[in-house]
Amino acid sequence: MTTPPDVHRARSRTFKPRRRRLSPTREAALERLLPQLGLEVIGPTLDPVEVFGRQAPLVIEIGCGAGEAALAMASADPSTDLIACDVHTPGIARLLTEIDRLGLTNLRVVHGDALDFAARLRPHSLDEVRIFFPDPWPKPRQRQRRLVRTDLLETIIGLMAVGGHLRIATDVDDYAEQIVEVCGAEPRLEGGPVPRPQERPITRFELKGLEAGRTVTDFSYRVRGDRD
Repeated sequence: MTTPPDVHRARSRTFKPRRRRLSPTREAALERLLPQLGLEVIGPTLDPVEVFGRQAPLVIEIGCGAGEAALAMASADPSTDLIACDVHTPGIARLLTEIDRLGLTNLRVVHGDALDFAARLRPHSLDEVRIFFPDPWPKPRQRQRRLVRTDLLETIIGLMAVGGHLRIATDVDDYAEQIVEVCGAEPRLEGGPVPRPQERPITRFELKGLEAGRTVTDFSYRVRGDRD
């Protein structure tokens, strides 16, 4: 019998709280659309067929920000179902507004910590996990908070199907080095740095980094068939 990944272990927070007031328009959108398009962070085991009304490849984006990548990639690939997660309210409100405007039926939103939401997912149920530009936590004493680290990677892999795709992007050089080290040490993964995939859009956040002279590194890993 497969043991579900332990997502309730004590862990340090992997994101930085950011408090910004919502405009009345965004607040109204959040109140109206989150019940329709959002998934509860805590709840029973998720049934993707019940959520999306079909059987399709399931993808989760951890830390979607304002949802630029999620919107573009969900629009470009309607055959895939995507769950976009973030803790920051203004970005979630904007994402909900755009999902509604575009009429996307293959994109749902989690307003909260994706690692808490992970407790609702069945083991080996994810076909793809996306981690684009996670909080860098640049100070040495903060690096145990980084999302791509050994203990959290174990949780993520436990949720992924054999052959599942792990995509990561960062514009922080020493974070890229950490990703190479952590993912390279995981025997269930194969892959490494790759050129930027055409399907991953350049977001406003990424563009600011490029204009500031930062280098973006993309990573692509697959879960091996001999994972166990």
